[in-house]
Amino acid sequence: MIEKPKQFGIKLPFLIAIIILLVFSYLSYFRINAVIENSELVNHTNRVKLSLEEAFTTLSEKESNHRGYIFTNDSVFLLSYFEADNNINSALNTIDSLTKYDPSQQQNAIALRTAINKRLARMKQNLALFQGSNVSIVDRLKGKALMDTVRAQMDIMRGEQDAMLSARSAAFSKSASVTPLLTLVLIIGSISILITAYFRIVRDQKRSNVLTSKVEQRTNELFQINKELALENEEKEKRTVELVVANKELESFNYISSHDLQEPLRKIQAFASRLVAEESQNLSVKGKDYVSRMEAAANRMQGLIADLLAYSRTTSAVGKLETTNLNTIIESVINDFADTIAEKKAIIEVLEMCDAPIIPFQFRQLMDNIIGNALKFAKPDLPSHIIIKSRIIKGSKVNNENLLSEKEYCHITVTDNGIGFAPEYKDHIFELFKRLHDNEKIKGTGIGLAIVKKITENHNGFITATSEPNKGASFDIYIPAS
Repeated sequence: MIEKPKQFGIKLPFLIAIIILLVFSYLSYFRINAVIENSELVNHTNRVKLSLEEAFTTLSEKESNHRGYIFTNDSVFLLSYFEADNNINSALNTIDSLTKYDPSQQQNAIALRTAINKRLARMKQNLALFQGSNVSIVDRLKGKALMDTVRAQMDIMRGEQDAMLSARSAAFSKSASVTPLLTLVLIIGSISILITAYFRIVRDQKRSNVLTSKVEQRTNELFQINKELALENEEKEKRTVELVVANKELESFNYISSHDLQEPLRKIQAFASRLVAEESQNLSVKGKDYVSRMEAAANRMQGLIADLLAYSRTTSAVGKLETTNLNTIIESVINDFADTIAEKKAIIEVLEMCDAPIIPFQFRQLMDNIIGNALKFAKPDLPSHIIIKSRIIKGSKVNNENLLSEKEYCHITVTDNGIGFAPEYKDHIFELFKRLHDNEKIKGTGIGLAIVKKITENHNGFITATSEPNKGASFDIYIPAS
């Protein structure tokens, strides 16, 4: 019979190995999480900077078009001038959302919005004065002073973001450099302890075959835990690198979409308008038709770029869930469509709406696309009738494997009496660039419903569509109620 002290002496290396493995595993897990968190913070700072640049670039373009119109009296400049407001507001709303947990930057964001609004108001006043031929040098100097205030506020926010970016980048680099070293120490330390335990077992094998068998079994288990841990760490490191690359690609895409691609289009539109306005008498009927087609193609391309940019933002943008009464957002969307509703003599009924945890600016974009689609695909000879309602239901009440049976969901239904679509397309309509109708008859890029689906998924929800030709369409959206 083997003495207990000897048995304990054999087990001790394994106990030490297990403890060290657990400690190293925890440290490795902690460091990798730190890398991921620091990467996300760097990405967050870059998104704030990108939104600041977008707001300032759009404001500068608007000011350039404002000056161009005042100096040349060419109405071509007014095309981009009036389109800039929505882009500026969108960028400012994104900045508000991204800085809401930073009191200092939130105050700066408020000051920036105030300065921009003052500059926009001055531009609007100057435009009115110009149309009455009353713009003075003093008025123009006031506009320059307001723009200088905007630049100064932008510089303050950029400075704080650059400081945060520097600190966060340093933290990310430090975390990323320590993680491989920690993994190496884990592997070397684990192997060293396991080798020590193995030789101790070989030495004492003659004393107890039974004990040797158990020790070998434990050794194999520990080796297995150690491949598994190495593979897991390798996968996490790979994911971290992929996340950094994806963030850089997204930043490049956003910049190209918001500036490099749109600027040539604006020039094409401006010159096409000048051809019609200034050279119309020199163009043949066929030439005028070519110019008209060129303008239409440029407008479609601009819409496509804007929709692609919106889709990329729903894919990457993050936001905090806020319990909100959905009726508030829906009413805001309906107000935006007031002119279209009046033109189509549409009727929109909004029944009782539930409260639900949502990302407000994303959910507003979702409803904007759903209601906009219902108005776009209305029957030409029948006023559009749209009904929006919601209720709280349990997942078990819905025959859908994507919903948890015991979880409560806010079920939102949007129905219309439009032209509808064939049932076999109920899944395809949510795909990117999928269009079921002639682009010459009904304009669009085929991205709107893809954005709706992506935003629903961002809320851990699910969306379905049912329809028949000429019998309207119904969209059912399910998002967690808590």
